[in-house]
Amino acid sequence: MNSADIFIADGLLRPIWRFFLSVILIVFAFVVCGALVGVVMGAAHLRLTLYQLFFWHSLATLIAVLAAYKLMTAVFDRRPLAAVGLAFHPRWWRELGRGLAVGAAMLLLASMLEGGCGFARFTFSTHPMVRVGSFTFLLFAVAATNEEVLFRGYPFQRLAESITPAGAVVATSALFGLAHLGNPHSTWTSTLNTALIGVPFAIAYLRTHSLWMPIGMHFIWNFLLGFFLGLPVSGLTIPASVLTAHVRGPLWLTGGDYGPEGGLLTTGAILLVTVYVSFAKSIYTSEEMRALISTPVASPSPDPPISIFSAPEDETHKD
Repeated sequence: MNSADIFIADGLLRPIWRFFLSVILIVFAFVVCGALVGVVMGAAHLRLTLYQLFFWHSLATLIAVLAAYKLMTAVFDRRPLAAVGLAFHPRWWRELGRGLAVGAAMLLLASMLEGGCGFARFTFSTHPMVRVGSFTFLLFAVAATNEEVLFRGYPFQRLAESITPAGAVVATSALFGLAHLGNPHSTWTSTLNTALIGVPFAIAYLRTHSLWMPIGMHFIWNFLLGFFLGLPVSGLTIPASVLTAHVRGPLWLTGGDYGPEGGLLTTGAILLVTVYVSFAKSIYTSEEMRALISTPVASPSPDPPISIFSAPEDETHKD
């Protein structure tokens, strides 16, 4: 093998180097967007809340990262941006809807465990809902899309080509958990659960090769948790919610001020959803997405992934 073969295979940059390059671009975009939002808001003399700043930073980062992915897919993959998993193929809305349903079921199970054990009770709030609800919807929609594009998007996909899908799931889910260490009230349990919740998100991508299902799961978990139930979302409490939550009990079980993600009661719900996403026959890659990611091949195809990541090629799919 000559020195060029270390970097090039089949005329394209090897997936592992595309992974590292995309990570560099993401870090650059994140830093630049944070500085840009601060400068623009300062020049406009706007005094924004923490949540408003978070929204604008997330939106700016999402746009910048998608632009970086557009560059990477065009130059190094010779594929359209849609190959990253955001194609509006005929099944995209079903995948999004399934993600919403699965995420809501996971939250329902976690909250039922807390309520059934006597650790949580809920009362109706008297706060005005329309304005706060609309902003919260947009906030979590942008934030969920941004995080899925970052953690299950182009870098994850190139890493899966390089070290196997299972290795990419473990690596990126661990990073997903560590990325939330700076959130208020984080603990070792919250870090563990945040990493674990990245696993069904990643498997949902691997089985559909689309980001719609993980985006739906991620968004609905955050939105219902924060706006409807009034519980903290990764340590952040929404100013107004439909219900007011009263939580007591051991922090390692309930999550306390971090929210259910910080308690072991939620771990069971995450594991059950992981099993469902891994084996449900109704979750599979559409023909349109299969065509988008199949050509051109940047490097020799790895062995077929194990069944939890994709359905058999010849399986007949029915919704």
